[in-house]
Amino acid sequence: MPPLTRYRQPRDAAVNPATEMPRLLRSAISRLQAALLLAAAGLALSGCALTRGNDPTVTYDLGPPAATTPGNGNPAPARLPKLRVAQTDGPNWLDGNALFYRLQYAQAQRLQAYATQRWVMSPTRLFDERLREAVAARGTLSWFGDSSVPALKVDLIEFDQVFDSATTSEGVVRLRATVFQHGMLGQQTFEARRPAASADGAGGVKALAEASDAVIAALLDWIGTLQLK
Repeated sequence: MPPLTRYRQPRDAAVNPATEMPRLLRSAISRLQAALLLAAAGLALSGCALTRGNDPTVTYDLGPPAATTPGNGNPAPARLPKLRVAQTDGPNWLDGNALFYRLQYAQAQRLQAYATQRWVMSPTRLFDERLREAVAARGTLSWFGDSSVPALKVDLIEFDQVFDSATTSEGVVRLRATVFQHGMLGQQTFEARRPAASADGAGGVKALAEASDAVIAALLDWIGTLQLK
């Protein structure tokens, strides 16, 4: 039987300071570079977040009402009898000043609000002022306590920007109008749609202003057909 041979673990080669120090330095530099890259990425992300959070809020109203000039294809609207206007009401989601839109092509059941674009007051109040201006322009707007004249009550049902695709949308205004005096004299639902020139809040605002003018004109024309004293 051959004799057992004892093997010894070879000793580690002696460390050469001339080669070890550059290696350690390169490793330290690599770790520092990685840390700097992570820090830069974090700053970039936080900068983006700060930019989004600091975007200025833009506010809108409905602007001046559309001018109707008789003789240019637009007949003069019929004068209305003296009328009083009750305060316009609407659903609770119209109580604030949010500017709403709906992605009809993707999420028809979801109503969303623009993050940095707002109405100066609630759409219900804006529409109410627009309606009173129109009534006064076509007749005499009486104070609401005057029970000797008929009253108009409007309930907003829809007032939003509806997207049919990612690039096309329209302003939609739908309402229910009731005329009464010692009982109901008439009730009807009206809707107007106007295309938006751009697929954003500014385009939606202009379309909603045009739809508001159109639905108010149709509403007042209807009132002119009622037998009012």
